[in-house]
Amino acid sequence: MKKLALAAVMATFVLSGCSTMAIDDERIMVVEGQPAIVKVINIPSFKIEIAPLKAVCELQASNGAMIESECLQYRQTYQKNYTPLNGNIQGFTYEPNYRYVLDVRQKAMMDEVTNAVKPVWILNEVVSKKAE
Repeated sequence: MKKLALAAVMATFVLSGCSTMAIDDERIMVVEGQPAIVKVINIPSFKIEIAPLKAVCELQASNGAMIESECLQYRQTYQKNYTPLNGNIQGFTYEPNYRYVLDVRQKAMMDEVTNAVKPVWILNEVVSKKAE
């Protein structure tokens, strides 16, 4: 009887897990001028650390040329090295000489210039801001 009750409870968890999964996680979008089925992955929350100084990086201009610019440097809170962020974090205003820990989310968006799906980071919350 205990095994039957345990099996019923496990089946309930499995079925409830299936009902909360996103059924519509694929979209038809134009990628490189052609319609394609793409998997859209939205990440609701993750933490990153922003370095107190920007880095020199190369960005692609709207005409396709590579230009030198300054970029934010970020890392996951458990990582040692920073990575340049080619873009901005919507809703976040950077001030130099401060180290930030941010809670951000990622949305998959269509870039109208390149017609490619790209991740866009959006600020959920400034967790901490410390002067360096």
